[in-house]
Amino acid sequence: MHISERDGVFTAQHVTGPTHNLLRLRLERGEACEFPVTVLPPSGGCRHHEGLTADEVLPSIRAGVARANAALGTDFAVIGAEIVENDSRQPAVYEYIAEKIIEQAALGHVA
Repeated sequence: MHISERDGVFTAQHVTGPTHNLLRLRLERGEACEFPVTVLPPSGGCRHHEGLTADEVLPSIRAGVARANAALGTDFAVIGAEIVENDSRQPAVYEYIAEKIIEQAALGHVA
């Protein structure tokens, strides 16, 4: 997985063989609140399903952020997220990616 940060937006790309997921999170410090999940247009020509929706990934993103914050004693909150419509439908992967983004944000350095 590759995680980068630019202008306060963390981007993680998780590609394992035929599956692929991209997650972008804009973070701030403070209490968790509601945040929008923007579904970006399909990338490339693959199609695994009818398309991801914000409602599908939102609980997974929240769970990953909460788990990382609890483990690290941090208070990162998501204020915006982006996914790609034709990425692999794997809710557990979005939870994992969100957790890894918070870990990197807490360390203060990314690749």
